[in-house]
Amino acid sequence: MKKQLLAMAVIAAATGTAQAEQFWADNSVSLLYGEDYTMTPNNGEKNAVTNMTLEHVSGHSWGSLFFFVDRLVGEGDYSETYGEFSPTFTLKKFEEGSFVKAINAAFTYEFGSSTTSKFFLPEGGAYSQDNYLYGIGADLNIPGMNYFSTTYYYSQLNNTFTNGDNDHQLTFVYGWSSGNLNIDGFLDWSTGTDQHDSELNFTPQLTYNVGPALGVSNKVKVGVEYSYWNNKFGAKGMEDKDRDQNAVSLLLKVHL
Repeated sequence: MKKQLLAMAVIAAATGTAQAEQFWADNSVSLLYGEDYTMTPNNGEKNAVTNMTLEHVSGHSWGSLFFFVDRLVGEGDYSETYGEFSPTFTLKKFEEGSFVKAINAAFTYEFGSSTTSKFFLPEGGAYSQDNYLYGIGADLNIPGMNYFSTTYYYSQLNNTFTNGDNDHQLTFVYGWSSGNLNIDGFLDWSTGTDQHDSELNFTPQLTYNVGPALGVSNKVKVGVEYSYWNNKFGAKGMEDKDRDQNAVSLLLKVHL
């Protein structure tokens, strides 16, 4: 099924890019520092994590592309790499001003690994994930919002906690701005199974562009990211305090 998913994405890309045009693109690098992260080594300390993110988003005649890679380093021996590759392909566009702007076929590949899974799992062993999500979504016209989309995914999971037990996910992505002030982020909710619990991951960012004050044309954003993650990774057999994440991080984001 994973090979079928990848084949569908390749076929859709080949079809959509026969006369492809890129409308816009944005690349950025972010640096975050926060405490109170769960499922990281704390050794009785702060659960502090430093995260560097490389991110790309672009709009095309065939749809859009979003991908990022996180590199997280924490206390003790904790380090982790995580990324997502998410193309969407426009199936139907609607008239300007319609509540529904477009219907999209959506695909996401989630990948990651940690060198220190002993902090996640008492029995040790390598922690990794290679998850394949595919579904359908809609771009919506929400008054006052720069963008808003919702997507339903069927998730084929291959990671340490779910043991290959698949589930369903609902994702919301949003963005709002007023002058140099920005609020954007996402909300993911996934169903649970016998192998793993349901999850809720709500992560907004509040930033202010200080580029004009610095005299540079590129956006330079400073602010905070709030991460609320209920049942992180859907891990069973753990107390809520050890897996529910409620963390605030300082954020610096530079658009290239």
